[in-house]
Amino acid sequence: MKNTAVIETDNPQPKYYEVDGALKANANRAWLLAFLTIPIALLAIGFAVFVRMQPPTVIRIGPDGEATVLGKAVKAGEKNGTGSDEFLNEAFVKRFLSSYLNYAPSNVDDRWAVSLNMMTRNLRTYTIKAMADDNTRGKVDDGEIESVFHLREIDPVAGEPMTYVVYGVKDVHHLSAGSETTDHFINEYRLRLIADRRSEVNPDGLWIAEYRERPIDGERREQILSTPDNDAGTRKGEQ
Repeated sequence: MKNTAVIETDNPQPKYYEVDGALKANANRAWLLAFLTIPIALLAIGFAVFVRMQPPTVIRIGPDGEATVLGKAVKAGEKNGTGSDEFLNEAFVKRFLSSYLNYAPSNVDDRWAVSLNMMTRNLRTYTIKAMADDNTRGKVDDGEIESVFHLREIDPVAGEPMTYVVYGVKDVHHLSAGSETTDHFINEYRLRLIADRRSEVNPDGLWIAEYRERPIDGERREQILSTPDNDAGTRKGEQ
């Protein structure tokens, strides 16, 4: 039998209330909270099962120190340990041109050796033969030639991966009949890179696969002459 209490008022109809009403209300709220925690618990269990079903991440360290995640798909155009980074590619091109086109009789052998070793084997063989046929090295000594290269612009070629067009000015100082003369060559340089795995021999993972240069004339020539040097340029006499 329920415990009830009667409140005497002026109203002829008595008002009733449950003595245990507050306790029952708290109990109802507790049951509601308990039922709400059931989906949360099921979700946590499902997430734990999903995580346990995933294969472990396996990282392989190659002989060159490069880390590769096994089983991870590689996006199109990306290569592990290769020169897919645009900034690094351009830095490699600038470093090559700075070494190959800046020289004097005192350092030409070292600079060209560095540059030739940045080329692929077939391009290196072709370049060495062309130098020998033209006696390029002998002319440097005979005319005391000093070349100073000023890089003005470098742009990637649209639709041709890892291919760049460089515009620059090459100042060639040489002796002629006992007098020093300077020739200014405003050229366009086209370079194509290929990527390889990094190694101790080739830490950049890049090679110069194609190198061509041609003079430019007309309005474009004047535009290149008036353009300030890029930060890859080398000052005269820099060793």
